[in-house]
Amino acid sequence: MRFLHTADVHLKRGEEKRRAVFRWMLKRADELKVDYFIVAGDLFDSDADATLLRPEIREMCASSRANFLFLPGNHDARAFGPEYEYGSNVIQITAEPFQLLQCKNMKICGVPYADKRFSDCTKDLPRDIDILIAHGTLYDRSFIFSLLEDQETRYMPIFPVDLEGVGRYAALGHLHASHIEQQYATTQVVYPGSPTAIDTKCVGARYFYLVDIDEKSIAVEKHEVEIATYWATKTFFVHPGVEDKILDGVEGFLRGLYDARVMPNITILGYIGENEKQYLESIATMKKTHAGQFQDLRINVEIQSWDKLMDNPLIQNFVARTKELDDRLRQKVFEITFPVFSKALK
Repeated sequence: MRFLHTADVHLKRGEEKRRAVFRWMLKRADELKVDYFIVAGDLFDSDADATLLRPEIREMCASSRANFLFLPGNHDARAFGPEYEYGSNVIQITAEPFQLLQCKNMKICGVPYADKRFSDCTKDLPRDIDILIAHGTLYDRSFIFSLLEDQETRYMPIFPVDLEGVGRYAALGHLHASHIEQQYATTQVVYPGSPTAIDTKCVGARYFYLVDIDEKSIAVEKHEVEIATYWATKTFFVHPGVEDKILDGVEGFLRGLYDARVMPNITILGYIGENEKQYLESIATMKKTHAGQFQDLRINVEIQSWDKLMDNPLIQNFVARTKELDDRLRQKVFEITFPVFSKALK
């Protein structure tokens, strides 16, 4: 059996780019001769979007040679069911707490999104599953702490112990930012990430997964979604004496990104020792110069002007004494000390 695994497409009214990416994946699925096209939750951005876009999605699926497995996610939990028609080649996985399917000699288990722990839904799960499909947050300490500010992480928590040996391949959905591959005992676990940029957390090229599985073996390949947009992020810390150097760095970063798919998301923060208005105007001019090269360009500025405070001999001496430090260490020193100086000299 050969299948394509994606998730978190978030099809939405007015977002033609997302529908274009979905059409592109359907075409690639046919080119790759997949048997099943799996969407592990959040095909739609909302239940309302599902209502409006269902006829179009039904038509898209009908034109494909593949069969489809659609699992509800937290965004489209009520978009599927016996009252909705997606076409004869679409299987809606809606039975709770889980649904078992037999597809081409492979045992598949789908766990629809629910507002509870994954373990509460899988107490009676059989242990001879080939493919598990679920939508929730995998709390693996090797990566989850970098995502904890994302409110999405609170939905349907899944812990590594819940997945150990539960199947041969776990097709997960819910985490958008990037693809994640983990191995728990005999279970290979994959988040494909959103196939196009849903928000600025979607950094780097976007992917879907192609899986070949039979009774004895499994082969997993990551394929780039070649038409998908994605964000490239960069933070610059400015301090007195390097204002022009930072502007040159931003300019160089932008010039190195010219690609129709890449969207820069730049943050400039810190303290400057010159006229704040002129510095902001320089940044605005730079953004205007490069804006036409990208589908979206964001430059977030969080700076304070120290043009008056730099007249203080104590601060002048401190800044001068740090010039011999490594740039990164100097930046860290200023990040810590400048706010202290600012409060002390008020």
